Amino acid sequence: MKRRKFIAGMAAAAGGLGSGHLLAEQNAPSAVGAGSCRLITQDVTGPFHTDRYPDRSNLFEGQKGVPLTLNFLVRNVMTCEPLPGAKVIIWHANNEGFYSGVVNPMLNADGTASAEKADFRDQTFHRGMQTSDALGRVKFVTAFPGWYFPRVTHLHVKVFPPDFGEEATTQLYFRNETCDEVYASEHYRHRGPNPTRRQPGDDSGVFSFDAEDLWLNISRSDDGFHATHELGVVFYGGMFGELTDHYRQG
Repeated sequence: MKRRKFIAGMAAAAGGLGSGHLLAEQNAPSAVGAGSCRLITQDVTGPFHTDRYPDRSNLFEGQKGVPLTLNFLVRNVMTCEPLPGAKVIIWHANNEGFYSGVVNPMLNADGTASAEKADFRDQTFHRGMQTSDALGRVKFVTAFPGWYFPRVTHLHVKVFPPDFGEEATTQLYFRNETCDEVYASEHYRHRGPNPTRRQPGDDSGVFSFDAEDLWLNISRSDDGFHATHELGVVFYGGMFGELTDHYRQG
């Protein structure tokens, strides 16, 4: 009986909440940026997602490129507090524009499909997973992503909150001026700059780029580039934890 009451109570609470995204929007301030407490803007997973994401912070795996340090803060938009225990995975292309873990299509100079393929199914470079610490932080050290036609330079992120949370998927983009600087450097210049150019507020093409939180703010450092970015997700843990305790005691 207690088990049935517990399940019923959980369902009632979930029903009373309605959409997690709606409630998150109601609770979240409208400002965007550090400390904004905003639900992450959702984006597509893309075709190069795999099930292999080693638990590690350094993602180079022998690849070449300009070092990029990514510091993410996972925030629960239900409370605006940092969220520990969330799994964060990222993946992106190497300096040649290829992904690990898959067979990559190749293009001719005119943009048409080539008969050649780049097979990296046995590798996991620039893929990794970290769990947010007590302050909601995760850190990855990787190489600045290369470009591939016809996409804006980007990386992929998925966030898996602990139990009673909603998975979030997005892509984060790099501004033209930063890409131009990187793509003129040693391990990138042979390919030239990315011919696909977008800026925040540009909603042309297949993807929309009007959400400010889709763009990384990059800063230079002695060892490459750094970016700090918030990932706002929905997590009901505290509320459901209280329900759990209530029905266990009942």
